[in-house]
Amino acid sequence: MSKYFYIIYFLSALLTSGCSINSENKDNSLLIIEKFNLNHYSKNGIKLFYLETPYSVFNNTDQTYLLNKTNIRFFDKEIVKYNIHSDSAKLLNNRFIELKGNVEINDNNNDKTIIKSNNLFWKIDKSEFVLEGNVTLKNNLINLNSSSALLDKKKDIIIFYNPVKYKYNDENKLRNYNISAENASYNIKTKNVIFESKNDKVKTKLVF
Repeated sequence: MSKYFYIIYFLSALLTSGCSINSENKDNSLLIIEKFNLNHYSKNGIKLFYLETPYSVFNNTDQTYLLNKTNIRFFDKEIVKYNIHSDSAKLLNNRFIELKGNVEINDNNNDKTIIKSNNLFWKIDKSEFVLEGNVTLKNNLINLNSSSALLDKKKDIIIFYNPVKYKYNDENKLRNYNISAENASYNIKTKNVIFESKNDKVKTKLVF
């Protein structure tokens, strides 16, 4: 009996040891990085954007970064064109990034245009950002809201999708305009707005 007891004990110890090794390998696939910074350049060596976060976790298995309190600066001829902030982010294979929670985009003009949303999705090789969830655009003149939007950072045009609500205040604060439409496009440089509705007529309300 004692001989069989030792054999069973040895096999039990071997199985327990094997489980511990697998668990340890799984933990080793995660790497914690403090003050993580990432510079991204074009093929011609032009700096496109700079990403920074105080804390990140890298998963070697699926090649993803989980980032905390993310800040991204986009450059145009070595000058910062846009800043994007978010509560958290996920970077996949340096090709796709998803920002979550209190996403905020602002330009560096004196009259800042601030765009906010719940989430932002971006394929790094593309110039377009997809914004989802309570999208708003504000500056000193307008306030535009929608459920989703598409921002082209090269063209400086953002397209808002159904439903769209728009409010304009003139500089003298004497009158304002309230408009609802299916879709709307806004040029961040020229501050022009174009409204489009395929099924329903654009509804306009003037308040004097």
